[in-house]
Amino acid sequence: MVDNLYNNYDDIRREYENIRLKNSLLSDDIRNKIYDENPILKDLDLKIMKSYMDIGLNKIDGNATSELQTKLDKLIEERNKYISTNNIDPTYRDTKYDCNKCKDTGFIDGKKCSCFIKKEIELFDKISHFKNYIKEDNFDNLDPSFYKQSGLDINGLSYSEYMKNAVNSIKSGIELMDDIPYNIILIGPPGTGKTFLSRCAGAYALEHNKSVLYVNVNEYISSLKPDYAGEPLETYAIAADLFILDDLGTENISDFTNTKLNYIIDKRLNDKKSTIITTNLMLSQIRDNYMSQMYSRISHAYISCYLAGEDLRRIKNANI
Repeated sequence: MVDNLYNNYDDIRREYENIRLKNSLLSDDIRNKIYDENPILKDLDLKIMKSYMDIGLNKIDGNATSELQTKLDKLIEERNKYISTNNIDPTYRDTKYDCNKCKDTGFIDGKKCSCFIKKEIELFDKISHFKNYIKEDNFDNLDPSFYKQSGLDINGLSYSEYMKNAVNSIKSGIELMDDIPYNIILIGPPGTGKTFLSRCAGAYALEHNKSVLYVNVNEYISSLKPDYAGEPLETYAIAADLFILDDLGTENISDFTNTKLNYIIDKRLNDKKSTIITTNLMLSQIRDNYMSQMYSRISHAYISCYLAGEDLRRIKNANI
């Protein structure tokens, strides 16, 4: 378990600082040990370093550098020959890294490195314990036979076929998240599998090395109130590759909740981040109960997936 490994982003940043310091000291130790055993190599490296400086200074002064460059080339050739003859690792001068891709910074060209995402996944799991849910709630455990029993037809498709298409659409959306933000709202009465399907999507995102923050809307709103003892979840909701907001509409709707929910939905759309919302409310009810901006964003920028039929929990229990 990863509980208590990371409490917030500051813990992750400090870990990267410690990793860089550790590897800087390790690299120095490796280099110094080789120099102690090979003083000739140390002398060659010092001469090469001085040659580079001499060439740079002469270029600044506008002087010719051809002779200095020839001298440098000979020193480098001599060093390479010494390294080869004495079976010395040619990377002895290089800084060592735990992650060679990002050089222990966590980012590559401003984007999160896979090593950072791994730590972020651990942090988000501490917040939502999402991995506990997806032991059962994943696409491997999605049983189409439950949907066959509904007897519904949607747009000429059986409900089972409709849900199969919905699942394939969700999987494709998750797979393409890096290039095309995936936003979907799962709408339907209680017990029709909205939360289950959202968790399946989150599990699929984790399989594709995406960080997932799953949170119930009441928990999310509570974390933003001034009297909340813990840490607000807004920072993590902004940062997550996939944000799953469960049970929209079950919170006490107020100006405060309206403002906070509108902000995170708008922020993630502007940042081109993927979001899944589940709700018992129809779009018309979202229009009537929330800010017009929030309704507009959900109705135009989100795929609407309607779930219907009998309570799947009752069907499942009846089949046990």
